[in-house]
Amino acid sequence: MSVLYIFVDGIGFGSNDEAANPFARYSRSFFAPLGQKVAVDIPEGLVLFPVDAALGIAGLPQSATGQTALWTGLNGPRIMGRHMTGFPGPTLIKVIQEHSIIKRFHENGKKAALANAFSEMYIQRIKERPRLTGASTHVHLASGQPLKTLDDLAQGNAVYMDITHEMMHRFFPDIKDRFPVRDPFEVGCDTARLAANYDLLIYEFFLSDKAGHNQSFEEAQWVIENLEKFLDGVCKTLRPGDTMLLTSDHGNLEDLSTKTHTNNAVPAMGFGRGVERMTDAISSIADFPAFIYELSGLEVKLPASSSSHPPQ
Repeated sequence: MSVLYIFVDGIGFGSNDEAANPFARYSRSFFAPLGQKVAVDIPEGLVLFPVDAALGIAGLPQSATGQTALWTGLNGPRIMGRHMTGFPGPTLIKVIQEHSIIKRFHENGKKAALANAFSEMYIQRIKERPRLTGASTHVHLASGQPLKTLDDLAQGNAVYMDITHEMMHRFFPDIKDRFPVRDPFEVGCDTARLAANYDLLIYEFFLSDKAGHNQSFEEAQWVIENLEKFLDGVCKTLRPGDTMLLTSDHGNLEDLSTKTHTNNAVPAMGFGRGVERMTDAISSIADFPAFIYELSGLEVKLPASSSSHPPQ
């Protein structure tokens, strides 16, 4: 039994307004409800509902605190007293190093990892400038494992951040012959197969947030269509008894009338074993780790600060 935990940066439930919401304009399946559309061609048993990303703190939800919450189970915004954008600072790094979900799995004798493959350029950059290390990278490194590399990708043991390798061709044209452009459905199938080798596999996709900040319908269309094909491959290949979960850290892409994040609820999506319990177990992004521990039969006690509700 394994859990594939997919993080899609910056997506929320928006209006049925094709002039502002690319989900209303382009989505036909998994993300159609984010544009108040009826989803078609989705697998039977798929669960999708809105959850809170603000975690009881005023202001627009942001990446550093939100991602800390969804990968540790602790209320990042409450710990900081505000929503924090960008990369985690010393306080959040300490929280991640102690409570990383990947680390917790390893401490309990389980196999867990971040699926993303990183270039040597990125790995060298964060060595030289550690302040630029993202939350997901900290979550993986806290377990004592090295990051997956392009060699892992070549061997089928990792997934690239853009799914299809198109961005890789743009930034690293010298290696495009080694990594041809891939069909997102097939990558989804391969990712589900890769997840079967782990008790927990996390995959991060962040181009959705970039498209939102760029207010680009063209980028949004590419993101939505590729993600939906990817998820179709995942769900059609997932083994019986395995689980796929998906969420986000804040809204953004669902409202291209603004460059900023939004206060909209974000999706909690699930397919496979145990997802019928999601609506009772998850009301905010900070609830995902506890649900994953329960699915995996792990008894992990989270501190009181993990609560997603403001103090009375």
